[in-house]
Amino acid sequence: MAESFPEDIWVEIFFRLPVKSLMLFKCVCRRWQSLISDPGFAKSHLQRLKAGDLIPSQRIIKSHLLGQPLMTIDFEALEGAISDGRDCEPVELHCPHSPHKDYSFWNDSFIVGSCDGLICVFVRKRFLIYNPATRIYRELPGSDFVGEIYLSDEFVGFGYDSRSDDYKIVGGFVDYGNWEVEIFSLKSGCWRSIQVPFQEESHLKVSGPGVYWNGGIHWFVDYRVAHRRQGVIMSFDLSEEKFHRELPVPEVNVDIVLVGIGIHGASLFIYNSRNDSRVEAWIMDEHRKGGSWTKWLSFCMHPPVVAPMAYTRSGKIVLRMDMFMVCMNIRNLRPKEVKLIYRMNMDEIEDMERMVLFNPEDRSWEAYPIEGELIEHAIYLESLISPYLGIDPSRM
Repeated sequence: MAESFPEDIWVEIFFRLPVKSLMLFKCVCRRWQSLISDPGFAKSHLQRLKAGDLIPSQRIIKSHLLGQPLMTIDFEALEGAISDGRDCEPVELHCPHSPHKDYSFWNDSFIVGSCDGLICVFVRKRFLIYNPATRIYRELPGSDFVGEIYLSDEFVGFGYDSRSDDYKIVGGFVDYGNWEVEIFSLKSGCWRSIQVPFQEESHLKVSGPGVYWNGGIHWFVDYRVAHRRQGVIMSFDLSEEKFHRELPVPEVNVDIVLVGIGIHGASLFIYNSRNDSRVEAWIMDEHRKGGSWTKWLSFCMHPPVVAPMAYTRSGKIVLRMDMFMVCMNIRNLRPKEVKLIYRMNMDEIEDMERMVLFNPEDRSWEAYPIEGELIEHAIYLESLISPYLGIDPSRM
């Protein structure tokens, strides 16, 4: 049957299929394997996902405490599983070097970020680019920046440079009036160092992992002016390789403290919370040219949550919740929520954060069926993009 249709017909059919199906069809015959493995096909398939021609399979990757694997969760599928009782387990990512359950590989791992289905992880003093959908990974060479990533003054991020059609890791720190920046290019396979002089942003401190959006790595930066906290979003343009000061954050009441940013689809959002009982978020669809903030989420929740993570197609919200605060408010919980608390190990609940699905219509929530504390997370869509960008791994 594979030989009965022209190749362009098969390509058009494959363009309409999700990544999970395409990975299965690669095993049918060599012709299909060649078509689906082609870097040009992977790029075109990704473009259709982003254009909305397909319903993307979006997942959350999360890290745990030591000795536990990274896990990925299809939060849209899990919403259905919670609602109708279907069994839908998260997927564990084991050591890329071994088919066995080697959880120790991910000890001290740090999720840097995600872009186009690729996850950047800092593990064992090296960066690793991993595609969870295809299970293809690439270990990167070390640099002077590696080993300093855990310091509070460091910044790091991962994203796509459309001008050079390349994916880059950006990391660095502030040193004597300049940003010392190291950049790794997946296309060239090497690190290089640059100095970025301070401009009008000299009083701002960029640190921690950034969020990729529209060609740049973004960080939320707060600072004080006349004893009052102010906020701004800084970005590092991956094409120009320069820092920019983005639009100011939305104007909010003095009792609201903005704490972070995230990505919803193709939009950037900013939120308060961090154990505030009122959760509010604003979203921006455009970038730089006349973009403005629009109120996106606003609801009260007891106990308070840490941060919003994702928004499902049905209008429910994936949240990070502090389970210790949940226990402190147990009198205000509903019966099914109390049962959840009693099923947990109370000796390990202090300072534990868990993923929950919140329904703003009736203000109910249910925890995702995932064991272990939520430490870090990133949202990604499943794609066929390879960490090698079409380069033969044997030549590297």
